Amino acid sequence: MKHFLVPAVFCLCAGFLYGAPAPKAEELSLREQVGQTIVPRVFIGKHRGFKKAVKRGEVGGFILKTTDGLLVKPQLTPENQKQYFEKQRKLLLKTISDLTKWAKESRRKIPLIFAFDYEGGTVTSPMYMGLKQMPSNMLLAASGQDGIISDMYAAQAREIKSVGGNVSFGPVTDVNSNPLNPIIQTRSFGDDSSVVGRRAAAAVRALQANGVGAFNKHFPGHGDTSVDSHREMPVTALPEDELWQKHVSAFVPSVDAGVYGIMNSHVVYPALDEENPASFSPKILHNLLRGKMGFSGVIATDGLDMGAVSGVGVENIVRRAYKAGNDMLLLSAPADNLKAASVYPKRAADFVEKSVASGAPDALTEEEIRTAAAKVLALKQKLGLFDGAGASVAETGFDAASRRAAEAGVTLVRDQQKLVPLSGDIKEVCAVMFADNVFSGQLMTFGDYLTARGKTVRTVLLPVSPTAEDLKTAGECMRGAQLVALGTSRAARTDEAQFTTVTELLRAAEASGKQTVLLSLLNPYEIPLYPQVSTVVALYGPTEHSVRASAKILMGDIPAKGKLPVSLE
Repeated sequence: MKHFLVPAVFCLCAGFLYGAPAPKAEELSLREQVGQTIVPRVFIGKHRGFKKAVKRGEVGGFILKTTDGLLVKPQLTPENQKQYFEKQRKLLLKTISDLTKWAKESRRKIPLIFAFDYEGGTVTSPMYMGLKQMPSNMLLAASGQDGIISDMYAAQAREIKSVGGNVSFGPVTDVNSNPLNPIIQTRSFGDDSSVVGRRAAAAVRALQANGVGAFNKHFPGHGDTSVDSHREMPVTALPEDELWQKHVSAFVPSVDAGVYGIMNSHVVYPALDEENPASFSPKILHNLLRGKMGFSGVIATDGLDMGAVSGVGVENIVRRAYKAGNDMLLLSAPADNLKAASVYPKRAADFVEKSVASGAPDALTEEEIRTAAAKVLALKQKLGLFDGAGASVAETGFDAASRRAAEAGVTLVRDQQKLVPLSGDIKEVCAVMFADNVFSGQLMTFGDYLTARGKTVRTVLLPVSPTAEDLKTAGECMRGAQLVALGTSRAARTDEAQFTTVTELLRAAEASGKQTVLLSLLNPYEIPLYPQVSTVVALYGPTEHSVRASAKILMGDIPAKGKLPVSLE
């Protein structure tokens, strides 16, 4: 695989800017040691509140996010999408540049970690920052080829480095054994622990071979839950043996592969610890992960602003996280409280100093903090942040890898009516796509491809939750068409308005003698909801390449190679 280096003037890598030797944890003050372990969320373009904390050495790095798509819903269209992504990427680069500059002005000049939740499918935050759209793990898994996974994650690493990043909070290593899981879904490689473990390890090796630290998540497994830990505390009540065989064991191949980090989950596992979620459990983090599994890298919490754990107060969160054995604390305030977020690092340092000084029975100790800081400093050393290793790359090979993944993974789930390939009698096609507008440009590639192949195509883009007026618009699109392609998007749970609208459109198409195809754009677990559809294609996330691949499959221009990596029964 060919690598391309950019001129040094474009390089955002920490080593180029710092050139300082890596300090030992014991050389830092207690506050500085705490700072190395604190990794808050920062919203691009809204980072100035952290300037003082960075300069004081109270922050060891950041996970980068954006308010767009979370607190703000920009009006994206196929016409303005490209320009919007370019603008957001510039904002991302500016944010990393500023934070890097402020860290250089700190007393110790220790480089920062810049991390991303770089996933596809339902996780759209990277797109809102101008990063290239990652295919979902489930799409990659549907290819059945570990080489596809390796190539795609290698390209992800180069994309991360191209903007100055150095850590990927991934791959997701959860085994999605519960079809009703509201949070994992297509983030998972599948529902078989041995297969998921092998594929996750391939991703880890590819990321780290290309200079980006990997963090498997969400240990010991978030795949059997039916509750979203962003909102409340899930419980996985499996017996210990079953929990190990079906979930925990999936992390073993990545540990054996030398993964740099593991992120835990805000989930309670009574068979392992009846009182604490994994994020605050010494039994799970120390006894199981460190002891039984022999993991020696960085243990990170999931976001400590999540609803499952955020109600106990900043100081209590910090104490419990360190006592459990965490090295890296993703300590953030609620997303809508930027002011509080910027002072959380100082609050953490203040609390640790007081706790250590108190000498109380449940107080934190200098050794606990020093051990955690040493783990993070060792990670930065491995990533070459102190010595200038790992310059950014100009060409990532991302688009080519994404296209190969799509053409190998998009799945023809069923074709009972032998619709594929489309016959010449089908001249007019109505495509009705239900999806968030961040996918608007990608979805247009379906009609564009069919048009280029001689079909007349009308495309209607509708929201995930359509209205009665949207149903009318879709009905008008169907007039005169011989084929109706319905692109559906189930997210956490079935959207009742969408389900009702799709069902009505299917009924109308059948009544008028039209052929139908269901394009499951996002989540294949929705497919059993539509047993009346004879031809179904699963995309596992609407990337430009997966949408185009679905059109190619319908036309018979490429074979349908993908295989469902999960059971839909």
